[in-house]
Amino acid sequence: MEVARAAGGLRWKLASSSLAPLRLASTAAAAAPLRTPDNKPKTQQRVRRYVPEKVKSFVMNDGKLLTTRENWIFFLKHDIEPDNGRMSQFFAGPDLQKVRKDFNVSLAFSPKHILHPHDLQWFDPRGHPLVAMKKADYARKASEQPLWIMVTTFGAGPAVVRNLTQRRLTRAVHTALEAMGYQSATGLSPTKEIRGTFWAIMHDPVKAAKHSAERFGEVVAAALDKECSRPRT
Repeated sequence: MEVARAAGGLRWKLASSSLAPLRLASTAAAAAPLRTPDNKPKTQQRVRRYVPEKVKSFVMNDGKLLTTRENWIFFLKHDIEPDNGRMSQFFAGPDLQKVRKDFNVSLAFSPKHILHPHDLQWFDPRGHPLVAMKKADYARKASEQPLWIMVTTFGAGPAVVRNLTQRRLTRAVHTALEAMGYQSATGLSPTKEIRGTFWAIMHDPVKAAKHSAERFGEVVAAALDKECSRPRT
């Protein structure tokens, strides 16, 4: 027997098995669409979903996560979306488009907090010894950081190049945001905030490493400030 419920935009199904996992669909509530200057809705294209190989036994192709009731309650309480495929591609002007091309990256944004794809492993329905620690980390992050920044790699390349470039690009976005006044926390300034998740996906880390991380950070930060910021209430 399956029980289907919906709460706060969340849809899930309780499967009848010894593990009693929950099939977690999306926590994403419908958000107001971005508008063009003439007040027409912008067409939003979903980013390609990334499901790491090690979690494919409990993350479905459509992004639904098989997990425990306790984990589902945690996601709902902290308004965290585990399906990165719910994010929209981020297009914001010619400067950002040139960065996408030069660095060979895909860019995405969501007004929701999105679970990092490599952290799906901690929410295995069979349990994981580190899940309590990871939940505590995410609870603190959801409370203290309006903007989450993820940089991952889809393409091949030396591990040292992938890891170093991911760190450099992540740090560059943080630094550029701080220079723009978002110094209270990531995405938080005295007068406005950027709430949600920004995701950069490198398809060729060697190519990305050849370009200026500072330029990447400045262009991305400017686009986030222009397109995604809102006054603090």
